[in-house]
Amino acid sequence: MRRPTTSTRNPQCRTPRTPCRTAADVVARFAQGAKTVIVDSPPDQILELHDLIGTGTLRITGTSRVRITASTPQQQTRSPAIVVTDAAQVQLEGHSRCYAYTTAIIEAFDDTQVEARNKTTVYAVDRAKVRATDEPTIYAYDQATIHADGHTTVHATDNSRILLHDNANITAQRGVTIQGPARTNTRIRQ
Repeated sequence: MRRPTTSTRNPQCRTPRTPCRTAADVVARFAQGAKTVIVDSPPDQILELHDLIGTGTLRITGTSRVRITASTPQQQTRSPAIVVTDAAQVQLEGHSRCYAYTTAIIEAFDDTQVEARNKTTVYAVDRAKVRATDEPTIYAYDQATIHADGHTTVHATDNSRILLHDNANITAQRGVTIQGPARTNTRIRQ
């Protein structure tokens, strides 16, 4: 007996399409039920993404530049996990949360959360929270909270709160709260 010529595979298991280059493409892919959406846009274009709805993963790669705003916490909505890799630059606002790897650059504002690894650079402003491992460089302003492990380098000012572990080190101005077993790795900036 001859097999049918149409595919019987689950449509959710199809191979990924080409990377998205516009915000409309990203929204459309999540609306179609995509599990992973990859963004690889030219560096001269900034994608604006607001309150994404989807249960998959948004992966930002290459030299993409993206601004993501989430007006409600992720626990209350179905929003995708955000992963930033390569030399991508991302600006997070509202209640966004992302995972940064390789040499990504993240600007975190408001109540955002960032998990930074490898040699990423994070600018944490307002009430942003950062957990850094490996060798990232973190710049903390306002009331940012930083948990630094590994060989993380932190530069802090204003009323930031820093928790140091392992070989993490900090250069801070007066007024910064520094705690943790590696708090002796501190230099005070005048």
